[in-house]
Amino acid sequence: MSTREEIVQQADLLGYRGEKREEYLKQEFKALAERAAIARKEELEAERAAKKKEAERAAKKEEAERAAKKEEAERAAKIELEKMRLETEMKMLQAKIQAGIVKEETVGNASRFNDASAKHP
Repeated sequence: MSTREEIVQQADLLGYRGEKREEYLKQEFKALAERAAIARKEELEAERAAKKKEAERAAKKEEAERAAKKEEAERAAKIELEKMRLETEMKMLQAKIQAGIVKEETVGNASRFNDASAKHP
């Protein structure tokens, strides 16, 4: 029995009359209202749980995006730092070359510099 009409039909089928019918209908309508309230409460709880789960997913996604951006920024900073170090080393070597202080080992370092700069454009 799920609707008021069905409850009334059931009372008729059971042959309830008068006071007994009124008491039966009262009890069944009350039970129907309680079931409806419980169903609504469960529905609201399910909606809240779904919203909470979605919010958690969104938070995890946002955290992952922040972590990825941070990692990318750190990687870019390391690359920039290495680039600056290599540029400084190159300038020092050029200054030594211009000053005529170049030795055979320095030329070896210059080729190492060229190899490193090829790896880090």
